[in-house]
Amino acid sequence: MSDPTARLAYEHARDLAARDAAHRALTERLLLRCADALDSFDRLLADGAATDVETYRRSLALIAGQLERDLAEEGLERVGHVGEPAEPATHHIVEVRAAPPGAAADEVLEIVRRGCRYRGHVLRAARVVVAVDGGTEQGTERE
Repeated sequence: MSDPTARLAYEHARDLAARDAAHRALTERLLLRCADALDSFDRLLADGAATDVETYRRSLALIAGQLERDLAEEGLERVGHVGEPAEPATHHIVEVRAAPPGAAADEVLEIVRRGCRYRGHVLRAARVVVAVDGGTEQGTERE
């Protein structure tokens, strides 16, 4: 190719195709991992009536752990942990409560819905309950 514009267009198209193929491969791998978890749910649901409640709960916990491990291996990180300070970039405060003894102001007391981050990008902020110094009305939502 002697035309520099044509060569650049070709290289750009080739790079886009390579990125698209890598994205497809990642998506397919992730979907297969999710399908494995769905298969486990299917087996549990098929056997559900034959097991006691505690065994059923343990089985659900195992499946949830399997799915969480698989997603973590693909790069998904949990955001929001009890005891850490609330940060606007990663936490959405849905309720505030008076700080219990030993808790600092703006400390996460409860996770209402976990957040997640992928490759350094927050996909969803954690919805949390946060401690405040006395005098603040309980149950107030902050943005």
